[in-house]
Amino acid sequence: MMKVIRRNLTPPTALAVIALVFAMCGGALAAKSSTTAEASKSNRGPKGPRGKQGPPGVAGPQGPKGDTGASGERGPAGEQGLKGNTGDPWTAGGFLPSGASVGGTWVAGVGPEVVPTKGAAAVSISFGLPLKGVPTIVTVKKDQEGTEHAAECPGSVAFPKAAKGYLCLYTASEAVGLTQQSATPSPFGAILTYLGTPGTGSAGVWAVTAP
Repeated sequence: MMKVIRRNLTPPTALAVIALVFAMCGGALAAKSSTTAEASKSNRGPKGPRGKQGPPGVAGPQGPKGDTGASGERGPAGEQGLKGNTGDPWTAGGFLPSGASVGGTWVAGVGPEVVPTKGAAAVSISFGLPLKGVPTIVTVKKDQEGTEHAAECPGSVAFPKAAKGYLCLYTASEAVGLTQQSATPSPFGAILTYLGTPGTGSAGVWAVTAP
């Protein structure tokens, strides 16, 4: 048998035999590998639970500023609002209501001598809100509240009052020899001038009630 094979074994025949042997060996190896993979896959354990989410990463750098968008179209005009209520008269541009009162303090300090032994002093009073008429000025001397001009000026230094249409000056501190020279009222206030001993003066409070 071997002699017959050797006699008929030519180079092409030998190569064909070798190729057949390798082909058969390769198929066997492939079948074994497939069988091993299937076995490994069947022996794999159950899928484990999903792990916890990791911490967030570090924030990246801020991106460049974007371009300014185009201006939008102008919206339609709104409807006209309702007419407002009449304003409070106790505001700028208004008048002190009739019968209402305001008050403050006044000081008349006598300055240097302008005539022999006498100096000049002046008092300027502002009402804050104008009156609709000119008030009458009345001065109540020190300690004469309730006696002097009680009808026009029924108040006191502690609580000055004035009748309707009157400006009352109550004297709290009075200089000896101080004499009134003029008194000029107006809807906005009043100016009074005096002569007295230089370096002295009078002071007090005032109240006015709108006519």
